[in-house]
Amino acid sequence: MANMFEALQSKKTELVFKVKKAKEFGWIDENRYKEILGKIDNDVLTIGVIGQMKCGKSTFLNSFVFEDDILPSATTPMTAALSVITYGEKKRIVAEFYNEDEWAEMKAQASRDLSEVAGNTLLESKIKAAKELVAKSSALGSNLSENLRKGKQEDSFENLIEYVGADGKFVSITKSVSIYYPKEYLKGVEIVDTPGFNDPIVSREERTNAFLKKADVVLMMLYAGRPFDATDRDIIFKNVRQCGVGKVLIGINKYDIPYEKGETEKEIQDYVREELEKACRACNDNLLVEVLENVTPIPISASMALLSEIPMGRISSSEQYSFDWKRYCDIFEISSQPEMRRKSRIDDLFDAVKLMVEKEKDEILFKKPINAIMAAGRKIKEETDNLLRETELRVENLKKPDDELEESRDRLSRANRRLEKKINGLDDDLNGAFKSLVQKGKNELEDIVDASCNRLESVIKNWPRLKSVDSITPELQKETQQLISRDLKRAIERLGQSAERTTKNTIRDFMTDAEEVLMKFLPEVDSEEVIRGISSSVDLSIEDADLFKFGSHEGDDDDITFWSVAGTLIESFIQGYTFGAYGVVKNAFTHDETQRELLAHVNELRQMDLTEYLDSVFGKKDNLITQIKDALITSLIHPMQAQVEEILANTQKREDELKEAEQALEGLKQKVKRIASQFDEIKMGA
Repeated sequence: MANMFEALQSKKTELVFKVKKAKEFGWIDENRYKEILGKIDNDVLTIGVIGQMKCGKSTFLNSFVFEDDILPSATTPMTAALSVITYGEKKRIVAEFYNEDEWAEMKAQASRDLSEVAGNTLLESKIKAAKELVAKSSALGSNLSENLRKGKQEDSFENLIEYVGADGKFVSITKSVSIYYPKEYLKGVEIVDTPGFNDPIVSREERTNAFLKKADVVLMMLYAGRPFDATDRDIIFKNVRQCGVGKVLIGINKYDIPYEKGETEKEIQDYVREELEKACRACNDNLLVEVLENVTPIPISASMALLSEIPMGRISSSEQYSFDWKRYCDIFEISSQPEMRRKSRIDDLFDAVKLMVEKEKDEILFKKPINAIMAAGRKIKEETDNLLRETELRVENLKKPDDELEESRDRLSRANRRLEKKINGLDDDLNGAFKSLVQKGKNELEDIVDASCNRLESVIKNWPRLKSVDSITPELQKETQQLISRDLKRAIERLGQSAERTTKNTIRDFMTDAEEVLMKFLPEVDSEEVIRGISSSVDLSIEDADLFKFGSHEGDDDDITFWSVAGTLIESFIQGYTFGAYGVVKNAFTHDETQRELLAHVNELRQMDLTEYLDSVFGKKDNLITQIKDALITSLIHPMQAQVEEILANTQKREDELKEAEQALEGLKQKVKRIASQFDEIKMGA
């Protein structure tokens, strides 16, 4: 797996090279240079690893991260632990403890009677975890309060088990542990072990979920001895849907166990896939189905992978390693480390992770900066090409008699009027198309919100009087999450795609007409090349600037996005779960009062208006009109007109001006060659 991390570092190095060259060539200024380098330096690749106890995560992490036996299996985190592995100049750990208020919340949970929440498996598991942690806190004795006030504690790597081990001294009060390790390939990488999803402390559970949401990849590890049991289903239903579509991979660890009993790899894989599909159908969760429908569970053996990575001398000197080595060799009829690696199937999982990382990272970290650099270079090239073309025309015009110059002036004037008229027509065409799209989008979004609100109202109105508000929380959460993460987002993305198609088709028709105008009135200009250059630039403006993309990557602060607008409007509706189902009911004391407040809140959601957002996004098409007008009128026609007028007004100096223009022309030709060489140098890379 280190090879994948090293490949990421290599791509970053390549990008840094291109950025430095772009600055050296004058394509970007100092501020832009620092901005891109800052994004590279601050970028973090986050991989979340989830799964229940005894699925072999410690062994997997040893192979996945360290390629060595670094984390002893005894340090397997207990149910509620959260650990982050990242780069450090030396091996060390930093533990974050609960504060006193959070510990009071823990004790309050632990004091609850399980009979109060009978049937609610989520709350039962939280209360059980709280009782267990409070019981374990006795190991700290009189030092408990002192440690809670301390907040954080740095310790040696060797003492990790005291913070995450099931019987560790500080495990009861540990909120999270950061593990720093001196491996270069871990720079800019964090591996998050998030096994705890039934956390009795809201703040820590929120932190776990926050990691999952921002993760580039989420790996769910199953134990092949009992793949996809009730605990795995709880993890899937409660947490995996938060990870985002296309970010979840599933590994079936210790597949050697059922394999030894006669099951084939395909049978193991098919069983888990069938259980996933069955569970999705049972819960009737379309969002979860979307997350998992393209997931292919991968049978692996992390233990075999680790044995393929550590020296044979250590294997032969360890009784446990020797036993495992012989067992695997007998089961799979193999005898070498390369064969052990192949049969572990670990590289299948690593390749899947690599593909997903590339998909997640390429767009924001690599593609956008490189496109920005190349766009800056293209702009300089276009300006130089325009100046070269203008100078070539100047040389030709300086050789023309006055009557031919006057004819050119007349043709330029007519071309200007024709192009202005066609650009105004393009603006009208796009306005009409977008007006229709905005109205269609408004209607579709309103229908989606109405349908979701109807379902929310049905849940609230049918809430049994003798049940607590917590009993309907999961269903309300599920509905609002599907509204935001799936239904609204998909609808807005469809509108964006329609806007992009409409824009490109309309501009393509306009460019055909514009080329005909240039060919008719400006025969001295290479009309095809001019239009090709403008069309390419406009297409890049649409694609590179995400002009009609709805939703942006983290860090695109200047974009108007679905999440910044729609998300803000809905935020008040979905936050505050610490007060029951929703924060809005914290002051309600009776069933009827709570029900009325929830229904009022749903009505607020129903009134949400995204028209202004749609208008703002579609209004970006004005930038394209300006860009086209600048390219055809401001940068092409106007300079040619000014040149002809200036030559006609200075007939006495034509000979001297001709010599100067010819010299300038030679200089520009050399500059064009230099720019072409710069493009080659940047494309070749470091």
